[in-house]
Amino acid sequence: MKMNTKRVTITAAALLMSMTVAQAASYRLACPSAETSTTCLTATYFSDKVRELSKGDIDIQVFPAGQLGSGAKAIQQMRAGVLDFVVESMSNYGNFVDDFNVVSWGFTFRDNAHFQTFLASDLQKAMQDELNETSGVKMLAGNWSKLPRMVVSTRPIHTPEDLAGLKFRVPGIPSFIKTWSTLGANPTQVPWGESFQALKTGLTDAMETPYDSILSQKFHLAAPYVSLTEHVYDSITVSMNGASFAKLDAADQDLLLQAAADAADYSAELVSEVAKTVASKLEADGATILDVDRAPFAAKLKAAAHEQENEGLWGAGLYDGIQALQ
Repeated sequence: MKMNTKRVTITAAALLMSMTVAQAASYRLACPSAETSTTCLTATYFSDKVRELSKGDIDIQVFPAGQLGSGAKAIQQMRAGVLDFVVESMSNYGNFVDDFNVVSWGFTFRDNAHFQTFLASDLQKAMQDELNETSGVKMLAGNWSKLPRMVVSTRPIHTPEDLAGLKFRVPGIPSFIKTWSTLGANPTQVPWGESFQALKTGLTDAMETPYDSILSQKFHLAAPYVSLTEHVYDSITVSMNGASFAKLDAADQDLLLQAAADAADYSAELVSEVAKTVASKLEADGATILDVDRAPFAAKLKAAAHEQENEGLWGAGLYDGIQALQ
């Protein structure tokens, strides 16, 4: 009987390929933003880098636009092992470790350089360690770039006094709520996906959001005044279920950390390019860009920071420790 060697060869190759695919570890990553946002583009870069460094042994599927959840909900799902990786703003971890609330307390950071110093500090590392120990979340990187947060409103805001009584949309993060109530606004919790309609219908008068999100989400079409407050410098984090990370061998842990660090550099390039065009595009759509004096806002919140610290919004001494960073 003559053997069909060609068929045997093809069958063997197919078997080898199926074995290779079967050996690849597959994970799911939840990204809250649009697929074309700097956040999800960076998440995709991270996934591609992991695949490259692992020679295809680790496959991370990115699910953009909040398909698998976002914010505290997505982080909770990761803690429970339902999700493997989550890309989220650092401020969202204030729901799990109190010290992260200081990140989203208004005007905590003097400028971006001050914030970058904090991200590289032992203070921030200690917060990540506590997150891992108490919440089972391993933050692979906490320094993916994003633009600072600004205010978009239906009427001009130049000073804290202009906020008096405004229905102000905030996320469900304690420090955001405290920040805007301290400044005189009326914080109103509205889901992110309903924010545009809330502005359009008058359910809210204003909200704060990353600068580029005003453009991508078209908030300025419902609320045409954009105040350049830069009240919060935040970052994007990529985190993994801590138990899943601990089960990996040292080589795989190292390559995940390396890919996350490489993605941070990539995100900085993306955000830098976006920053050059946001203002001109907003103005072309009819938005009014307002320069504001940050000092009156910062002074009011600095006076209240220690009061919030005493109430346990974050740990004792943390705010002063951040202010001392040079």
